[in-house]
Amino acid sequence: MTAPSLRPTQHELPAPALLALAASLLIYLFSLLGPYSPPVLLSGIILVSGGIIQLTYGLRSHQQGHPRAAATLLPFGFFWLSLISYEIFPELGIGRHPNAMTMFSYLSLWALFAAILFLGSFRRSIAVQTLYGAIMCSLLALSMNHLRDDQVFLLLGCLCGFIASLTALYIAVAQTINESRGQEVIPLGHWNEQWDEQGK
Repeated sequence: MTAPSLRPTQHELPAPALLALAASLLIYLFSLLGPYSPPVLLSGIILVSGGIIQLTYGLRSHQQGHPRAAATLLPFGFFWLSLISYEIFPELGIGRHPNAMTMFSYLSLWALFAAILFLGSFRRSIAVQTLYGAIMCSLLALSMNHLRDDQVFLLLGCLCGFIASLTALYIAVAQTINESRGQEVIPLGHWNEQWDEQGK
């Protein structure tokens, strides 16, 4: 059985933006893990670069008429840039770390945004649905970590974040290979196609 031909409209997020999302999320998670925390300047550079890349591709997606990609990339681009003021600047001696309730509220609101993306991803690519769901769980767990003294929610949030990063990397690689071959070699799982076939 031959692989299905690739439709140009089935990709939701550009591969470079997905790679930037994966890198930004990974560096943020490693910065939360004390023994594995990278240098502060390196974390800041990656977060700034990742945020700018996502903003750039978000604006390009908006101009090209892809509102879903723009609605995802533009807010996440601002998220990484705003996160610098909470996590990077205080480590450089600029300002102070926010208190636990501030970080809980901040991350909870972004988890709510990820939840909206997750709910809107049903009947679309399973890979994209997994990405949004993992980001939602990661942000929610990391927000809860600021209200508890143990490390349970931190580990849970990092685990979900690593899953989200790997999923973003998988989607980026799959889209690149599929586009170069002109057919779906690496599956992303399109629920809409499966349901449409069942409805016929």
